[in-house]
Amino acid sequence: MTDQAVETGGQRLHPLTPFVKGWGYFVVAAVALVNNEGLRSNLTFAGIGLAAVLVGGILLGALSWWFTKWQLTAEAIRVDSGFLFRRTRIIRFDRIQAIDVAQPFVARIFGMAELRMDVAGGGKSDGKLSYFKYDEAVGLRTTLLVRAKGEKAAEQQEHEQQVESEAPPLLTVPTDRLLGATLLSSTVVASAGALVWVIVATMVLNFHIGLFAAVPLLLGVVQPIWKQVVGNHGFTLSESNHGLRTKRGLFDVQRQTIPPGRVQGLLITEPLIWRLIGWARVELDIAGVAGQKEDGDDLLEGAQLLPVGDRTEMAYVLGRVLPGLDLARIQMHVAPQRAKWLRPIGWRYLAYGVDDQVMVTTRGWVSRRTSIVLHHKTQSVRLVQGPLQRRLGLANVHVDTPVGPTNAVALHRDQAEAAALLEGQAERAREARRTVAASFAVQTQPNPPSPDGSSSSPASPADDNSDR
Repeated sequence: MTDQAVETGGQRLHPLTPFVKGWGYFVVAAVALVNNEGLRSNLTFAGIGLAAVLVGGILLGALSWWFTKWQLTAEAIRVDSGFLFRRTRIIRFDRIQAIDVAQPFVARIFGMAELRMDVAGGGKSDGKLSYFKYDEAVGLRTTLLVRAKGEKAAEQQEHEQQVESEAPPLLTVPTDRLLGATLLSSTVVASAGALVWVIVATMVLNFHIGLFAAVPLLLGVVQPIWKQVVGNHGFTLSESNHGLRTKRGLFDVQRQTIPPGRVQGLLITEPLIWRLIGWARVELDIAGVAGQKEDGDDLLEGAQLLPVGDRTEMAYVLGRVLPGLDLARIQMHVAPQRAKWLRPIGWRYLAYGVDDQVMVTTRGWVSRRTSIVLHHKTQSVRLVQGPLQRRLGLANVHVDTPVGPTNAVALHRDQAEAAALLEGQAERAREARRTVAASFAVQTQPNPPSPDGSSSSPASPADDNSDR
């Protein structure tokens, strides 16, 4: 497939794409039909219904596949899709940060793969293009890397991936720890306890609650186990010239690069039982990577840096992302006692602290959440005060960052303290940005000519990393 041929007309995806994308819906329909007592007694009707679902799914998938085309232009890759509502995605080459070739479980069976492009300012679904034959996906990835970063950079990135596959990882999370942490999470423990109560009340105490009420509770147990254990199976953290790199997944293997310069903030989550054991989860806000809402939650899920680890591993990965960061050395300021009128139990866990590099806030007693925001990534600082807070002389200070899991809020501070924090954080953010800008200017300034008349340019960050 030549570039010229691709540019002159749109190309369709692999013909089996509709099946690979829609097999799950057919399985769900089959399970629903099998579990329905009325349909089990009429196998003919059940078979007709299942066949209708299969044929309808194939027709809809075929229409979607027929109207989906992609093509390369001089500056971007263009994807047209939709047969009722047309949608056009134009992904500029200069917005592509990284490209991975992924093989979900079903796609792997048929030798197919999808491209996952990390696009600055785009969501996870905006950079997906699926499915191709595996060899075609690898070839298209190379073409896109050449156009996005140049032939030399593309060859370097291909070489780095080969080296990464052979190099030992920096950190690996065992599967048994993932399973244990999931079973001990607050959601699973609460759902399992309620599920046991419903079963006992229905079968022993004869309360006639009905086992149908247990379905949401069963999902509350099964879904986190599937998401954490299967989704994070084989989690490894390794290092490349472009930053840290994660790999995880049992069926759908996912890889992600974490460039240090694009980290906006970090979130450390410690559920109650995890804190007793000494475990924690670490997530990141990364510039250009949109967050995802968790199921049944208003919070956003960021890039996984550590799905579960002890305090030593947590300190290690934090130090890899933000060199010099030591949370134990940051002095935390607890909320005043009168905040207990608004948070009767959790007020003791409301605190904030700052150092030269970051601002840290903590909250929550059932699930402790520690937000870390870099000063130079602060977008704005604001003070918010509700009517009850005005009566108690309290206020909240919000440190705004890009959309993601990190939500740094110093809750229920004394009015005078909140005002001082507002001014202080704004000044720290300005000073940090000036320092970063000055450092960048020094790095990009050309070196003066040497005595022999030749000139040299300063080493890039990638060069520094490769030297190390």
